[in-house]
Amino acid sequence: MPRAKKFGHQKRRLIRKKTSVCVVSEKCDVSSSKKKIEKSKGYFDYEDNFSAESQSRFVIIDLNMLNDIFNNIAKCRYCDRSFCFDVAENKSSRRGLASSISATCKYCGSSHGSMTSNSVPAGYEVNLRFVYGMRCIGIGKSAAQTFCALMNLPPPPAKFEKDCIRQFLMRWKLLHHIQWLAALMKLLLQTKTIRT
Repeated sequence: MPRAKKFGHQKRRLIRKKTSVCVVSEKCDVSSSKKKIEKSKGYFDYEDNFSAESQSRFVIIDLNMLNDIFNNIAKCRYCDRSFCFDVAENKSSRRGLASSISATCKYCGSSHGSMTSNSVPAGYEVNLRFVYGMRCIGIGKSAAQTFCALMNLPPPPAKFEKDCIRQFLMRWKLLHHIQWLAALMKLLLQTKTIRT
């Protein structure tokens, strides 16, 4: 039986030169992500969504930096001392990405606390926005858990799929039915099969 492979013979391969054609409006050294972002600027107005005038904004902030800011600019209203605050998170009050943060004076013990997100009927706004964002880009709970772990954030809301998405789907269904009925009424009025 003859051998399947002949030794000593190399297979010839065609090596093509890589050439790139630059369009005058595009630069060759610009990444494809930057091109996509620039193309999407017409669809998404970055300035309006990240302006200081918007009602609620969400940022990721280090608690140590927040502690430094409090110590540099704030005074305790009871003992009138500066550089006296300890900013801490109450880990037992975590609700997904929303948690309770308190600033406590070292000298007099006065404390003021607040949640890091506004409360809405279905939970907290930051959790709803996070779930909607993950769903809009087409990834689910496991990707959200990975993202939170990599960013050193608290874990995402436990009721990721059921309660958070249910309201969104109900509103979507209601909007679909309203649009369908409006289109049906318009069609009936155009064909004059219904009396006005």
